[in-house]
Amino acid sequence: MTSSRAQRRNGRTTAAVVPPRKESSATGTSSVGAALPPPALSGLAKDLALLACVAGIYTCYLSYGVLQERIYKSSYAPAATDSIDGGRYHFTLFLVFAQTAVNSLSALPPLALFAQPKHTVPVWKYAKLALFYLAAMLFSFSALHHMSYPMQALGKSCKMVPVMLMGVLIRGRKYALRDYACAFLITAGVAIFSYKGSAANAQSHTSALGVVLLLASLIMDGLTGPSQDLVIVQHAPSTHQLMAWQNAAAAAWLLPPLLVTGEMQAAVRFITRYPAAAVDVATFAAVSAVGQHFIFYTIRNFSALACTTITTTRKFFTILASVVYYKHSLVPRQWAAVVLVFGAIVWEGVAKHQKKSAAAAAAVAKAASQAPRSASAVERKKKA
Repeated sequence: MTSSRAQRRNGRTTAAVVPPRKESSATGTSSVGAALPPPALSGLAKDLALLACVAGIYTCYLSYGVLQERIYKSSYAPAATDSIDGGRYHFTLFLVFAQTAVNSLSALPPLALFAQPKHTVPVWKYAKLALFYLAAMLFSFSALHHMSYPMQALGKSCKMVPVMLMGVLIRGRKYALRDYACAFLITAGVAIFSYKGSAANAQSHTSALGVVLLLASLIMDGLTGPSQDLVIVQHAPSTHQLMAWQNAAAAAWLLPPLLVTGEMQAAVRFITRYPAAAVDVATFAAVSAVGQHFIFYTIRNFSALACTTITTTRKFFTILASVVYYKHSLVPRQWAAVVLVFGAIVWEGVAKHQKKSAAAAAAVAKAASQAPRSASAVERKKKA
């Protein structure tokens, strides 16, 4: 066993080297029983990891959107042959329950196969995170009953702002002026591009209750990301621990209202009656689960703001892809929005690259300045 006493060498005191702590393969806990910090990525590896997260989130949630529209807009049977529900799916709580349950279950194999840090997050913290997430969706869907979709889309496009605001209020996090400017430009660009001015939209009624519900949804969005960041800083759960527990908590919140209202039984009867609906719901949940792996990895290894930036711009690229694929025409205002968003993204990328380069140059300069002093110290030791 290594002695902990200091050793005297050449008239100097040097501390004994402490071996790094190791995880046990069975439990994944450290030898000192503390949560392990996340593995650090740097340089090219970190850039490639972020690129993979962007590609994964975009791919999964473009498919997610297509499936969601198919589930809610398609008729799985002609109305004439089904007097009960017209063959249309309308079980939102069940769909979200299936989504969160599959998300949680999909995280179990990685938890079983790979060593994990000791799990120290209290269950109540996961319950709080899940409640924020579910409340954001509930308020957002409810707002549509009291305002037009363009207005709701405009509001939801601004979620980067509350994420940063709550990051400052909850974690005391400091953002550079560039971060605030980029968030504003991206949000403004997405909002300008998403909004389609028309006489119908101009005549749409937006009630005060709709505005309140939309603001409540944005607040819940703002609370979710920074609260996840806080849990990560305090307890350092792994990506799959965070994913499994938070989604399990969300499913637990949804189960009582599903059973009490009878929606669980009605939804099961529906997907039993229409196997195509069962396939779509299962595929929807599976795509969501894969996307969740990318989202939680992004939050765990980068930040909530990075994840929000990706998901917000994903909406923009979804609209842009639709314009290109279906050959829709863009008005000058929308082309200006395209330039605004891409300009902000390029600005942020160039600025971060410059910051990394400056930090690397400073590290090299510091090492170079310390080298002569080290050489002088060696010479003095030899003379002594």
